[in-house]
Amino acid sequence: MARRGVLVLLALALALPACGRKTMPKPPQLVAPKPVQEISLATQKNGILIRWSRPTEYADGSSMEDLGGFIVERNRYNSKFEEIARVPVTDQGRFQKAKRFDYLDSQLLEGATYHYRVVAYTTDGYHSAPSDAGEITWSPPSAPAPSPDPDDPTP
Repeated sequence: MARRGVLVLLALALALPACGRKTMPKPPQLVAPKPVQEISLATQKNGILIRWSRPTEYADGSSMEDLGGFIVERNRYNSKFEEIARVPVTDQGRFQKAKRFDYLDSQLLEGATYHYRVVAYTTDGYHSAPSDAGEITWSPPSAPAPSPDPDDPTP
């Protein structure tokens, strides 16, 4: 009788790990997000505005639901790229998800040329390849000329 009980416990122990939905494990390079495809740069009064679109798939082409955020990187005069900001994604689990993201870089030198790129990452910490780099030279927009005062008698 004791032997039968041991067999039943052994059968249960082997069956329990098989419960639930199982998939084949994927290598890390396939569960990283696809790289950001669209990046645009624009000069603003207070800096350079970097905008990009949201990746929606993993590198293997399957749909991604666990996008964690983005790392914005910059270099100047073709130096090494350095992280300047992390932009978190806070809409996980929501029906309506942001399609575009942006970041304003305000730590700039006038007349300097900058290159920017964006890296996406998942909530598990898998990183995409960097986006293609965009280039821009920053010069603050000049102030518009003051409009003439209609009450001023000087021409």
